[in-house]
Amino acid sequence: MSWPGRREGLPTRTVLIPVERRPGRRRRLRRVVLVLAAVLLLVPAAAVAISFLHNSRKAPVAAPPPPPGPPAPLRPPAPRLPPSSAAVVAARERERAITRLQGLALPVFCGAAHGNEIALTFDDGPGPYTAQLLAVLRRFYAQATFFLVGDRIRYWPRLPAAEATIGAVGDHTWSHADLGRLPRRAALREIDRARVAIASAANASVRLFRTPYGYDPPWLGRALAARAMLEIRWSVDSSDYLAGTTAVRLVRRVAPGLKPGAIVLFHDLRATTVRALPTLLRLIRVRHLRAVTVPELLRTDPPSYRQLKADSRGRGCVDLATAGHE
Repeated sequence: MSWPGRREGLPTRTVLIPVERRPGRRRRLRRVVLVLAAVLLLVPAAAVAISFLHNSRKAPVAAPPPPPGPPAPLRPPAPRLPPSSAAVVAARERERAITRLQGLALPVFCGAAHGNEIALTFDDGPGPYTAQLLAVLRRFYAQATFFLVGDRIRYWPRLPAAEATIGAVGDHTWSHADLGRLPRRAALREIDRARVAIASAANASVRLFRTPYGYDPPWLGRALAARAMLEIRWSVDSSDYLAGTTAVRLVRRVAPGLKPGAIVLFHDLRATTVRALPTLLRLIRVRHLRAVTVPELLRTDPPSYRQLKADSRGRGCVDLATAGHE
């Protein structure tokens, strides 16, 4: 059998038709790997270039520092300045106020009542409640004056210094003796011995004195003036030592006398006084008064000589407007 158009005896001719081949899976994978490698190489280089350009614009390269010269000469330390001038001036004025009055040899019962100061005083300490009294005073930013008994300091040796820090300290004799019952020499020894002990324990000068039991011999004023001391009495007696006194009764007893220039008498040895003190200090604040030390009261609102003479005759703080004393 023969095919049409085919010559007999000639070899068969195979014609190859080229077919387009598509890239295989492996070739595509190689291309992806090459692209990723190029990206990984280009990204760090670009980051380095950007950082370099940014730093070159932000902080130009500084010139090298000059060679070090000779060392600068050492300066002497600055002189230490004295304490606050206002505090020093006020302390000196308080001392001068005591000095002016001490030479008159008359006791002080109150101030002139021209300002808004009031002086709280505490006798017979230091004692078991003194630390609590100091804490209350600190809480209300108030000051006070403490008249100490010399032979009690040995039981609370640190309290006089704390009292002097928050206020002022005064002499209340060595053993709380009744000076009117002692010979003059023994009475003066009570005053002097206590003064030395209080000054040493408080690290402060002692220029105020209060006689125990409120009795002063006729020679006391001149004896205190010779010692540069001043006798301090009171215009308001809390009577916190009376039996049956409660904090409420104590507040009612003292409240009417909380006026400008008043000197109020309390005692360290009474728990009732500690309980009543916060209420009294709030009342002082409501009346726009300031609880200060006796020296500060004498500095800002000192009594006149006329006031001192009238108070000495009347044995208390006399209202000159109604007393008619000259």
